Amino acid sequence: MVRMIALIRVRNASDYALYRARVPETLKPFDGELRFRAEAPITLDDENGLGDFSQIALFWFPSKEAMVGWYESDAYHDLLELRASAGAFTIIGVDPD
Repeated sequence: MVRMIALIRVRNASDYALYRARVPETLKPFDGELRFRAEAPITLDDENGLGDFSQIALFWFPSKEAMVGWYESDAYHDLLELRASAGAFTIIGVDPD
């Protein structure tokens, strides 16, 4: 199981709501799942200087290949313009193996 974390600074709430509603459908062909979403997380330490985020999302994929396949898919790339207007994103994949 590979986990992916999205750290998000929302700039446009309506575009973000639309983006957020469309992402789950793009996950299905890759057996990806949105497992957790949090609004207004609290940053306890910030030694990397990333600053505060307004949203955090946690996704699960069955493999690294599935995660990368989703990220590089046409379906997800069709959302990148909307994502750019919605906010700023840091997306990190975490492979426990």
